[in-house]
Amino acid sequence: RWLEKLSQKLMTLVLLQEEITLRPESVSELFEAVRETTADSLEQKGVTLSVECGMDRTLMDFDLMRSALVNLVENAKNASEPGQQIELRACGGRFEVADRGKGIPPEEIARITEPFYRIDRSRSKLSGGSGLGLALVKRIAEAHGARLEIESTLGEGTTMRLVFPQEMTTV
Repeated sequence: RWLEKLSQKLMTLVLLQEEITLRPESVSELFEAVRETTADSLEQKGVTLSVECGMDRTLMDFDLMRSALVNLVENAKNASEPGQQIELRACGGRFEVADRGKGIPPEEIARITEPFYRIDRSRSKLSGGSGLGLALVKRIAEAHGARLEIESTLGEGTTMRLVFPQEMTTV
């Protein structure tokens, strides 16, 4: 049922460009839902997820934000080696997903949120990537009045941030 509801929302958001309804939601419940959704995949890869939640509630569409964060955690997992840790944090009006993986070449950062763009096309085909994940994350962030920030250093890792306007995080 959750996937059906999420699919409908994504279709509305991406194809019809309609507004979404934002409600005050628990960030800790959101993070727990992300943890549950990604647990098996992370365990199979041998990667762990640490969670720090320094925010109580924020205005959001729970299902869409869950989808965005799950996508970021899965991308971080794909960039990580077994034994590494991914960090999911909420503080100061932002959500962050950080890894210590391979990093993204600087010249690619500006393009990775374009629909169907993939840095390594051969690996993405093998892993089933479509090049839509970060485009959807960016669009979900924008629908929440947030922006997606990307910091990455080759060989050191990547941090993806969803930065919300202050008025959305003080609910």
